[in-house]
Amino acid sequence: MLCKAVVSTQSTGKMILKDARSRVLKMMEEKRRIAKVKQQPMPVEDPQKFSHLVNVMASKQLADYEIRQGDKEKKEATDKKRDADLAEECTKRLKKLEDDKQKWEESREERVATWKDFQFQGEKKKKKKHILGTYRPPKPRLEARAEEKKPS
Repeated sequence: MLCKAVVSTQSTGKMILKDARSRVLKMMEEKRRIAKVKQQPMPVEDPQKFSHLVNVMASKQLADYEIRQGDKEKKEATDKKRDADLAEECTKRLKKLEDDKQKWEESREERVATWKDFQFQGEKKKKKKHILGTYRPPKPRLEARAEEKKPS
């Protein structure tokens, strides 16, 4: 595993150097083209300057590569953690469902007994409910008449 990491790092380093070299060559070619268009003297190609530019470009690319690798590792870690949390939550739900099912089965006898008791009690008389908003007239009362005396 470690050997693979070293080999991949070496091949990545070689690729970065190769890419940096090609970018510097393109940049120098662009400078020559611009100098030719503007009719300025051609820039002098110094091998030391070229190797310095390649090293600078490679270090920038290597830093970017390391940042991308770090971001990739962080993302993988968060994905792994999220998957673990989801799995844990699923197991908790399954356990809760099993417990609820077991409690339901345990309370079955009690539920059946209470239902049978309710059925054998018989019907109860229902009270008439007064519905709000309806008119209920007063109970009738007999009037007592006062008898009048006739003058004789």
